Amino acid sequence: MGNGNSNLTRREGGCRAGNPEPEKRRRLSALLVLLATVALAAGCGAAELGDPGQIVGRAIKAQSRLSSVHMEMNTDLEFKGAPSNLDKASTYYRGEGDFEKPDRSKMTIKSPAGKTEVITIGKKTYVKVPGSEIWTQRDVSEYLASGISPNDVTNYLKYTKGIKLLDRKEGMYHLIFDLDMGRYARVTRVTGVDPSIFKGMEARMEVWVLKDSFRVSKAKMDFNGDLTKVGAGRLVMSMQVEFSSFDEPVKIKAPF
Repeated sequence: MGNGNSNLTRREGGCRAGNPEPEKRRRLSALLVLLATVALAAGCGAAELGDPGQIVGRAIKAQSRLSSVHMEMNTDLEFKGAPSNLDKASTYYRGEGDFEKPDRSKMTIKSPAGKTEVITIGKKTYVKVPGSEIWTQRDVSEYLASGISPNDVTNYLKYTKGIKLLDRKEGMYHLIFDLDMGRYARVTRVTGVDPSIFKGMEARMEVWVLKDSFRVSKAKMDFNGDLTKVGAGRLVMSMQVEFSSFDEPVKIKAPF
């Protein structure tokens, strides 16, 4: 899930790629925040009783009532034919952490560059970069998946295509659909991302919803798009987010 990662000198999970131009780095960072938002927002709904539309509505309501939830995120990405040094950027991110209603989260993100810790409280983000034990306050838009709640965006369900209920095995509804990235980007309005970049693009989404509670257990996104307009070439990305420990006690505080 999602969303960025720019000409990537990503400090968050620690993505390094030469010395990319600041403006391109900022735009790509924001872009990947958008993609991460999509995957994590899948935790806001998508499931049905027999009809893919009813389950979606039930899941949206169930997730919105959560006081807390644990999240585990796995992202694999590759830039193909990218200019500058993006082909040398981090190829994976592994994130784990908790969300506390209404707007607090704490994530530990690992990449080939090391471990980054991110705490978000409202619009404030605190970061501990790889190799450091010091927390610093940073711009929230610079960090992938920082401060993104599992019920952050329910609007994305309005921009799906061909929702299908694949199966109902192991106590879960398994749905699949395509997400209109262009329309979704216009709605989410992530800072630094021009929605026109995604015009005509789609991401394939899969969502697993628990039958007994209609809470989202897992969401997966696969995206393959040409991002040469922002200096990233073609981005091929797969992101999976798992949700657990629903409503378990958790307290997230600022480090200073």
